[in-house]
Amino acid sequence: MYRVVYNARHGGFDLSDEGLAEYNHRTSQLVTDPDAISRDDPVLLHMVETMDPHVINSKISRLKIKEFPIMFREFLEWSEYDGLESVRVDYHKYIVHTVKSVLEANVSAEEKIGMISKLYDDCTFLESE
Repeated sequence: MYRVVYNARHGGFDLSDEGLAEYNHRTSQLVTDPDAISRDDPVLLHMVETMDPHVINSKISRLKIKEFPIMFREFLEWSEYDGLESVRVDYHKYIVHTVKSVLEANVSAEEKIGMISKLYDDCTFLESE
C-alpha cells in the first residue's frame, strides 16, 4: 500500500512546534516549514501513526493517513478548500496511462482486449467504493 499524510481540518497542513522539533530530531534535519516535508515521508507517517494527535498537530491541523494500492501512486489528485485537504485516485488518468501501455505492449490483439477489459472491470469496481 502507498500511504500519504493529509490535513483533515480547515486551516492547513501544519505541525506543532513540538511535532516539527521531533521530526527534525528523528531525521537530523533542520526543517522550518512543514510544507517542505514530503507527504509520503516515512518518518512523518510514523509520527502521525504513533504520536498523540494533540502533540503533533498545530491548532489549525488534524493530520491523517490515507492508503492507496501502490499502482495508483502516480495518479493521486489532491484538492484543498480553506486548508481542508482531500486526496483521491484520478481513475481517468490511470486508465489512459494503462491503456496506452497495453496498446504499446508486444502482445496479440486478443490479449490487449482482455487486458483492457480487465482494467475496465477493475476500475468500475474501484470507483464504486
